[in-house]
Amino acid sequence: MYSNQRQKNSLTFKRLLVLFSFIFGGLLLVNAQEKKAASKYNEGLAKLKEKDYATGFPLMEEALKFAEEEGNEKVVSLAKKNGAKAAYNLGSSKRKEKAYDEALTLFERGIELNPAYTSNYMGKAQALDGKGEKVGAVQAYIAAADLSAEAGKADRSGQLLKRAESIIGKLYSGKKYDLAIEAGKAHLALRESKNVHYYMAKSFEKQKNTPAALEHITKAVEMAEAAEGPVADKFYWAQGNILEASNKKTEALSAYKKISGEKYKANADYRIRELGGS
Repeated sequence: MYSNQRQKNSLTFKRLLVLFSFIFGGLLLVNAQEKKAASKYNEGLAKLKEKDYATGFPLMEEALKFAEEEGNEKVVSLAKKNGAKAAYNLGSSKRKEKAYDEALTLFERGIELNPAYTSNYMGKAQALDGKGEKVGAVQAYIAAADLSAEAGKADRSGQLLKRAESIIGKLYSGKKYDLAIEAGKAHLALRESKNVHYYMAKSFEKQKNTPAALEHITKAVEMAEAAEGPVADKFYWAQGNILEASNKKTEALSAYKKISGEKYKANADYRIRELGGS
């Protein structure tokens, strides 16, 4: 009887030991997992400080995965912010190597990680531009400009908008009129611009689409006159040319007479005389 009691006690002890082992083992596992997110993050951060983005970016992704599994919001936030920066830097190196698809994948991931981080939109715009996807590049530059404006960075926003306009200007200068018009329409769908209206007017003029050219040059001049500062003579010169092509001689004379700068003045005076003006 005493022996049976000892056996029962021994069995109970073993069961408790097994149960304790499971509980304690589980705690150890949880502690190990909790350390894993922070460990990966710190490891990744060290690589980013060394500018080893090729190693640091995947480590940030791993840290984010572990942190999300653990519900570690602090590491989640930090891994996303630093992961977005790492994606931009690694994407930029790929873009400079002209590995545009790889670069775009990284920039898109960076945008997912931190949509408020402007640089990945700019990187995306540059990669799309390099790849020849001008419409997408214009849209990405405007997205970056809008984010910069929201962050109170007006100067940076203005610079990014100029880059978007520059794409359309270069397409016009390169005689790619169809693409200049397509990119211009994409720009105007998101943001009005006197310069974009000007390039579209000139592109339509080259295509002999005078009504469309007149519509855009009229808008370009209206916006230029409504803005602060003098209106560039090229706007009035283009307006005069397009009005002449539209058989609107009186309006053309008025446009030519507004020109004062040396670059266009002699030609404007000649057109005024030819149209019977004084």
